Amino acid sequence: MNILWLSHFLPYPPKGGALQRSHYLLREAARRHRVSLVALNQRAVLASPEAVEEATRELGGIVSDLTWFENPADRSRLRRGLTATLSYFRSAPYDVNWLRSAALRHHLRERAKRDRFDLIHVDTLGLLPYARELAGVPVVLNHHNVESQLMERRAEREPHPLKRHYFRRETEKLNRLERQACAGVALNLVVSELDGERLSSLSPGARIRVVSNGVDTEYFRADPRTVQRPRSLVFAGGMNWYPNRDAVLFFLSEIWPRLIAEDASRSVTIIGRDPPPALLEAARDSRVRVPGFVDDVRPWMNEAAIYICPIRDGGGTRLKVLDALAMAKPIVATGLAVEGLDLREGAHYLRAETPAEFVKQIRRLESDASLAPTLSSAGRALIEERYAWPVVGLSLEAAYRAARDVAGTQQVEGFAV
Repeated sequence: MNILWLSHFLPYPPKGGALQRSHYLLREAARRHRVSLVALNQRAVLASPEAVEEATRELGGIVSDLTWFENPADRSRLRRGLTATLSYFRSAPYDVNWLRSAALRHHLRERAKRDRFDLIHVDTLGLLPYARELAGVPVVLNHHNVESQLMERRAEREPHPLKRHYFRRETEKLNRLERQACAGVALNLVVSELDGERLSSLSPGARIRVVSNGVDTEYFRADPRTVQRPRSLVFAGGMNWYPNRDAVLFFLSEIWPRLIAEDASRSVTIIGRDPPPALLEAARDSRVRVPGFVDDVRPWMNEAAIYICPIRDGGGTRLKVLDALAMAKPIVATGLAVEGLDLREGAHYLRAETPAEFVKQIRRLESDASLAPTLSSAGRALIEERYAWPVVGLSLEAAYRAARDVAGTQQVEGFAV
């Protein structure tokens, strides 16, 4: 098939979250089909010309052709803030407004005149209106999360009344867009059965397939030569993503004081770009390491004894959890952190919701010599069976073929760009 892939970022480097999912799904699609990648660049991901050049070079070796544009709303903090403010007064949600690009729209109109595509892969809800420029081509819409649910949870947790009101309004607009648009595309891709159920309840007529997140099992594997630091914990996730930032601040304020009060020899490493001030302040204690963004997370993960994931917000499935399992780390996590993954409590991870439960489960792993190896072995085996990217790629291929079969029945609706 000849596939047009629309992306809200250049999916490189494949390190964490949506970047990781998009990169490897793109790679799997390009193994079987001719893929044209058309993307906007996010400066939060690729801030320098050198980074963009590296990304285009690497991605150019995967896809058949690549075209990218700067995102006008991303030119400065002022421009992005203005876009967010003006979004309040528009019927379209911010997810659509911040991806508006006249250059991208014009490019797609020109491509529609000269190229014939069998399928359009739209990698996020906010880009869906662009599919109108190629009428009649089946659209596969990828959902990294159910966006309205993610925004609803953020509104519930927001203490500031004006921000809470803004997030609730965004929830309503996202809900309306999902309800209208998802039933009109050929197929919706979700990361888990649970997200599929949520999307189906919002848009009962939507055609849905699960294409789970995955792991590069050759890259993420334990290094037996590494000496683990005793009583050490690790968490990895970009702090520019609200659920990760919330998780880290919850850990620092509620869990960490209890852990060191019980055993002062414990240590924690928290990895991820844009650490908040409270985290940097905590790092004045030598037991708290905050390296920020790192090119390679594996050495940090290898030397840690336990992976913690105190996520209390967010949607989709957590690639950081899959990476940790692939590296044979015993995990202590909230139920939400492993939501949508085929993990069994007590077999693949230990569950903790409250600070006291986190302390208890960490203590169990430190005191029971057989528990950590048992969890680690089971976790790695599950990853190899269910979540290796070539396995996920087979699901993606089946979804594409199903979408092609419903060609002509779809009608892309929603907000114009």
